[in-house]
Amino acid sequence: MNQNIYNYLSLMRLNRPVGISLLFLPCLFGIFLSLKKVDLNLSQTLWTIFLFGSGSIIMRSAGCVINDIFDQKFDSQVERTKNRPLAAEKINRSKALILLAFLLICGLLILLQFNKTTILSGFFALILAATYPLMKRITYYPQIFLGLAFNFGILMSGFAILEHIDFSFIILYFTAIIWTLIYDTIYAYQDIEDDLKIGVKSTAIKFSNNPKRILLSLTLLMFFSISYLGFRESFELGFFIINFAALFLLAQKIANCDFKNPQNCLAVFKANFWIGSLILIGIFLG
Repeated sequence: MNQNIYNYLSLMRLNRPVGISLLFLPCLFGIFLSLKKVDLNLSQTLWTIFLFGSGSIIMRSAGCVINDIFDQKFDSQVERTKNRPLAAEKINRSKALILLAFLLICGLLILLQFNKTTILSGFFALILAATYPLMKRITYYPQIFLGLAFNFGILMSGFAILEHIDFSFIILYFTAIIWTLIYDTIYAYQDIEDDLKIGVKSTAIKFSNNPKRILLSLTLLMFFSISYLGFRESFELGFFIINFAALFLLAQKIANCDFKNPQNCLAVFKANFWIGSLILIGIFLG
């Protein structure tokens, strides 16, 4: 592969698709929750899934470019990120901004396929995505802001299909934010030593005295939240069984995680694709 092409793919993290899946899965959560409330024909359903899938690829790519523009100096001081295209000066900032503009235009074209409420919510989602990289400079809880941005597709899919959302979408959104807080905290433990040196804040640092206890407590909160959703929506037993299995798996991963081992933290982070897939199956079966 041409090195220049690889550098652009790397800047957009297309070589690391787990992030796309963790952005797309919440969209699917919202789509399938919406389908419990309204009937869409197969072609409408597939078209909606296609739009949100395409949007997830585009906007996750745009978010990574925004993040690397803001964090260029930080990334150059962190072992895991020092070879990112901007940090290593393989791509200059002007070209990164041109790529960002192109991605945002593509995202806008996808967004314009939806109704006005969804379009407006999409602009709010962009604000969340653009401001998230700044949060690690001012708060130890940037992972909460990532959760707000990364899971906004739950609300957008409700607006897209139902043209409104009810409290069940808020519960699901809250559940997914807690999930993101958990898995991105684990991800952040890869960089904790470098972050402490350069002054970057994270929940990995905040929770460092007892990460397992805190993350297991958050998993329990996530379980109660999604169970409340199931009772509120009168979901079938399959929903509760599958979600119990998902959160038991998550708890097991946390309990066995070596937070001082970056490779182990990365493996646990990636395992959240399966956690999210189980939650999706649970909503579908509900």
